[in-house]
Amino acid sequence: MLFTYIIIFFFVIVFAIFALYLLNTYVFPRRIDEIAQMIESGQTKLAIKKLTDMLEKDDRDAYAHFLLAEAYRKENNIQYAILEYRQVLKLGKFDAVVSEIDVRTKLAAIFKDKGAVEEAKKEFLILTKIDPDNYRNYHELGVIYFNANVFDRAGGYFKKSISCNAQDSDSQYYLGQIFYRSGNYPEAKQMFIETLKIDQTNYRAHYFLGLVLRQLGDHEWAVKEFEVAQKSDDIKVKCFLAKGTIFLEKEQYPKAVVELERGLKFAKRRSDTELNLRYFLAEAQEKMRDLHSAIFNWEKIVEVNRDFRDVQEKLKSYSEFRQDDRIKDFMIAGLSKFEHLCRKICEGMGLTIMDVDIISDTVIEILATETEGKWRNTRRTNRIIRIMRNTDSVGDKLLRQLHESMKLRNATRVIIISTGEYSQSAVDFSNTRPIELLGKNELVGLLRNVKD
Repeated sequence: MLFTYIIIFFFVIVFAIFALYLLNTYVFPRRIDEIAQMIESGQTKLAIKKLTDMLEKDDRDAYAHFLLAEAYRKENNIQYAILEYRQVLKLGKFDAVVSEIDVRTKLAAIFKDKGAVEEAKKEFLILTKIDPDNYRNYHELGVIYFNANVFDRAGGYFKKSISCNAQDSDSQYYLGQIFYRSGNYPEAKQMFIETLKIDQTNYRAHYFLGLVLRQLGDHEWAVKEFEVAQKSDDIKVKCFLAKGTIFLEKEQYPKAVVELERGLKFAKRRSDTELNLRYFLAEAQEKMRDLHSAIFNWEKIVEVNRDFRDVQEKLKSYSEFRQDDRIKDFMIAGLSKFEHLCRKICEGMGLTIMDVDIISDTVIEILATETEGKWRNTRRTNRIIRIMRNTDSVGDKLLRQLHESMKLRNATRVIIISTGEYSQSAVDFSNTRPIELLGKNELVGLLRNVKD
């Protein structure tokens, strides 16, 4: 009888082991795979409940913790997802289904999205050790150090990323940025070109290549790059600004006006970009003698930021223009009329014009004579009269040049008439020389005596 019980007990044990084997081999995996499918299809709440029940019975099931983390992540319950991923790492049971690389990659992505830079950096550093051939980890570390302005370390990681994947155009783009910021324009140029060989749609690379080419003096190529880059709505306005300032530098003022006005159509109102567009547009308009438009743009800037660049000084310089029609006509007159007004000013001063030198459309120099005394045979003496209708400050350098030229031109006096300000050094220099400085107020008085 005892033997019979022993036999029955033995078979019960064998059956239990076999049943457990069947459950572990076929039933449990199928059940947890079904939960994985639930998560995939969006049934996260039911999956979380089932996984929680399972983990109450076996808290060391790494796959269940992993799926629970996936479910929480899908529900955007990031805090709980992090806890479950970390539990998987703590258990350290990795296989073909749950790998350490996968878990750490997902944790790194979460920390990156949350802005938890230090936590993300730790995970990416570990990933470079356990997955050394994956270029993405080096790239992400490069971006972290780049955003922290630690460019030497960022550059090292970007170079490592490129060595793992020569087609990593993003790392090449960032390397170009590092070279650009450090002023190494030839290297920056090469990096942006390499970027664009791989990805022609990287419009930011086109934009920065344009900036580099501008620094290198290749304005024509730079403009072409900005033309391509402006296809991107994100940087379109910056491209118009860049092209406008290039044309401004090249003194192609009508082209500058066209580009800057196009930029204003898309610029965010009251933004720094809009203010810069208006500032450079006003500069181009000032050069073209379209002072009404220039003043309009300066006034628009002041409405937003009273202390923007030198706008207040600009408006102050043209205060008479805004109040007196005579000075207004003088400032906006075409070149022939400007010359005519300069001649009339000299004649109104009792001078006889000998020679007129048109230096630019804003500067005219006249050599005139003045009779010394009131007798017919009294000796005539020359005067150098320089008339300037711009807002540039007049320094002592110009006065020294004119003073040195007096002897060669047999002149005994220099008269400067300017709508700009005189520097203190210019005033000091003129006080001890035969040089007379006339400003805007004196010019208004002289213009009042002009008769056509």
